[in-house]
Amino acid sequence: MDTTMTKRTVIETSLYYDENVVNYVAIHPEDNIFAHTNRVEILNKYGVYEFEVILKPTVTLGAIALNCFQRKKYHFKKYHSYFVRCYSSEKPSRTLFDIINERFDFKNRIGGMESILEEIFGDVLVSRLYPQNFVAKTDINKTRGILLHGPPGTGKSLIARTVCDILKVNPKVIRGPEIFSSMLGQSEQNIRDLFEDARQDQRNFGSNSKLHVIVFDEIDAVCKNRTQSSSVRDTVHDNVTAQLLAEIDGMIYLDNILLIGTTNILEAIDPALLRPGRMEKVIKIELPDAAARSAIFDIHTKALIRNAALNEDVDINHVIRRTEGMTGAHMEQIVRLAVQAATRRDILNRDKFDITEEEAEALEVCHRDFIEALSKITI
Repeated sequence: MDTTMTKRTVIETSLYYDENVVNYVAIHPEDNIFAHTNRVEILNKYGVYEFEVILKPTVTLGAIALNCFQRKKYHFKKYHSYFVRCYSSEKPSRTLFDIINERFDFKNRIGGMESILEEIFGDVLVSRLYPQNFVAKTDINKTRGILLHGPPGTGKSLIARTVCDILKVNPKVIRGPEIFSSMLGQSEQNIRDLFEDARQDQRNFGSNSKLHVIVFDEIDAVCKNRTQSSSVRDTVHDNVTAQLLAEIDGMIYLDNILLIGTTNILEAIDPALLRPGRMEKVIKIELPDAAARSAIFDIHTKALIRNAALNEDVDINHVIRRTEGMTGAHMEQIVRLAVQAATRRDILNRDKFDITEEEAEALEVCHRDFIEALSKITI
């Protein structure tokens, strides 16, 4: 889907009536960017507002026209410029992600991961959120494990947190090395203890038990490939792996637990963990493509746009091209570094450190700030 974003000046247009067009923006038919789309979003500090497009030759080329009621309702000032994003002229059919996004608003938190969230929702979560009277009729076991793997910084932990948000669960988050203890047998006991709350709830409340989610960050440190070595260290690792697999197999009697694992090194994990009935849903999180990087960039610059602190000279497409091969974490870092570059520039330009609130209010992050930020990123 094309999501070109540029700036346009708001001008006046007369009232327009069409019962099929409830909210509209008027543009000139020869506007190269917007003339072939049927929807646009206009951004200001109060929010993001969607409009349908109508073509009017009387509109100044390169401007967007709103009537007085629209400008008042959405806080747009005449002759002020705002960021405008257009969409492809064919309105796409609604996807599962579109439907769940209406409820959970993921697009403002996770950029470029629509297909991944749709896959997780459809294959793992829907059986837990769909009315249970139907699920009970099927007599099938719910998927109890998800493994997310991919390069560092691609959003695996963010996806895990998002899944927990969907399920309205505060998870137990375990970072691999935390499991291990120097005391004999304690590491294995630590694994057993992770599942104890779920077992207790299942015994006490049965099908009414609340859901328990355990997130294993760096699960390769917990369930690594078993070896034939007789060293104490390797023996402990092998015992922990065996204990975790035993606990997961015991989950067949538990209907109230979901495991989520993340790893940068899939091949380091014991293959037995990935068998059906265990962490069977394996999803690779790739480096974001240009569209995904653009979506991530939009999320991290949203506050700048909303507060009119992003200068119109910022060439977003140039920034996206320069970030080929970078992760979502890199995109967040670039925006942060650009903001820092802008504040340094303002201090130097004013030749003083004590900047007033009024002076700071006038500062905008410019394209050169992003260029400076990009120069500091290494991949």
